[in-house]
Amino acid sequence: MAGVAIDIGGHSIKAIAVKVGKHGVQVTGFAAVPTEEGAASLRPGGKPPKGAVCGLSGRDMNLRYSQLPPTPDWQLKNLMDLEIQDLAQQSGGSLSADYNLLPTFDAESGVDTVLLALARDEALARMTGVVTEAQGSVEAFTPNCIAIYNAYLKCGPVEPDAVVCLANVGHETIDLALVKGTDLLFARNLTGGGKALDDAIAAAFNVSPRKAETLKRDLVDLDPQSRGSYASGQSEKVTLAAGGSASEIVAAIQSSVAFCKAQTKIADLQLHKVLLSGGSARIKGIRGMLRETLRCPVELFDPFENLDLSALPPGDAEQLQQMRSEAVVALGLAVGSVDSTLYSLEILPAAVQKRRRFVQRTMFNIGAVVVGIVLLVLHAKAQKAAMEEASAARRKVASAYKQIQDVDQQAQDIVTKCLEDRAVVDHLAAQAVPLHGALRVMRAVTSSLPSQVWLTKVGVEMRGAGTQDKKPVIEIKGRGKELDGANVSNVLLEFSQQLKKNPLLVEAGAVPTIALPSTGDSTVEFTFTIEFGRKS
Repeated sequence: MAGVAIDIGGHSIKAIAVKVGKHGVQVTGFAAVPTEEGAASLRPGGKPPKGAVCGLSGRDMNLRYSQLPPTPDWQLKNLMDLEIQDLAQQSGGSLSADYNLLPTFDAESGVDTVLLALARDEALARMTGVVTEAQGSVEAFTPNCIAIYNAYLKCGPVEPDAVVCLANVGHETIDLALVKGTDLLFARNLTGGGKALDDAIAAAFNVSPRKAETLKRDLVDLDPQSRGSYASGQSEKVTLAAGGSASEIVAAIQSSVAFCKAQTKIADLQLHKVLLSGGSARIKGIRGMLRETLRCPVELFDPFENLDLSALPPGDAEQLQQMRSEAVVALGLAVGSVDSTLYSLEILPAAVQKRRRFVQRTMFNIGAVVVGIVLLVLHAKAQKAAMEEASAARRKVASAYKQIQDVDQQAQDIVTKCLEDRAVVDHLAAQAVPLHGALRVMRAVTSSLPSQVWLTKVGVEMRGAGTQDKKPVIEIKGRGKELDGANVSNVLLEFSQQLKKNPLLVEAGAVPTIALPSTGDSTVEFTFTIEFGRKS
């Protein structure tokens, strides 16, 4: 991720471009111009500072601390909004603000400490105009004291459990951050800095501010070890003139430590180290002065030692080399804008607030509508596909149903034909069984018919109570005559016995019934009745 930041100081305007990746922070551009000349030529890396984060300090911003019981985020937001409204009414102008929680060091107190940063909208508009001169744009404003804290977290030599004072001493402002390990204890911004020494020198020697600044740079030596051994008498006079104002820097750090003790309830809070940055951090002897008064090590804070500067154009690299101390705030602003794990305190200008509200709300609604339309289109396509699939399935079912109907109709036709054929078969069977039986009877009778007997009539008919019970009955009539003295009745009796035993009739289930004559005449008539389908 890439970020751009601008630090608009009283003496110079610094802009820096960075890129944060898996290998750390890489500086890709740096530019600085005197504040009095304006920012029109400000081009870090040769590009306008678009979407830049600007630093806030001095009278442009106010930091306040509030201690509240632990509350939900929505309730905390409402409380902070009310406080901002009250402060805006008291100040008589519109304010922009942001807030964030500080670590809790007194768990028994049951309170949270909220750091609230406020800035006048007219100051934000003025600074936005400066960035616009460089054909850039402002994305947010962040306090300089938070910027040096983020620079320390991301690029500095963090010492666990050590209490470190980060002090950026600029031309007109002093930005302080007290840090324990990686936790921010206290942050503060003050007016003052190197300009206070210039004003004291100018008043003492009645010279112009520019001349006073030159005297400060060339002659001032604030190191207590230099007392009595200054390089020249002029150096001693200039140092004595600036000494009172220089003590204000010490007082700012000492008062900040006292305020931090009262706020965090850490009674034994002691400084382990002071890291200086800013243009005035290079005043000769200032570190010795702070070291003797604060009784702890005082070093220059140079986070660029741990960064990749290989991507800087030669001109940018040379300028950054000359202003490493002044560029610390800009670096912290840049890395804080691209690394979400760092401490966030961003004051948004009205235009950015509107744009973010539009993105977060209107664009969300538009996105929701677009998503809804896309879902409806996808749903319509799915429904269309489902309809087409259902129509294809319906056509397939209709075709199968038509085939089933055709098969059913064919089956019904076959059944009807079978019934018709069965009726014909039954009719033929009804006709065939009697005739077949008659044929069997005639064969059986003629095979054993005595010479004394002849047939006169053969009849076939169906007899029975119902249609299903009717059975074929064959009636044979004949005559017999006595020959050679044989009794006809005996002959007929013997003939009837032979018929009953005849295989042709036995296999067909025929039961012969012979009505024998009761007369004794030599010529008699007889009747044989043969019924098929039952056995005697």
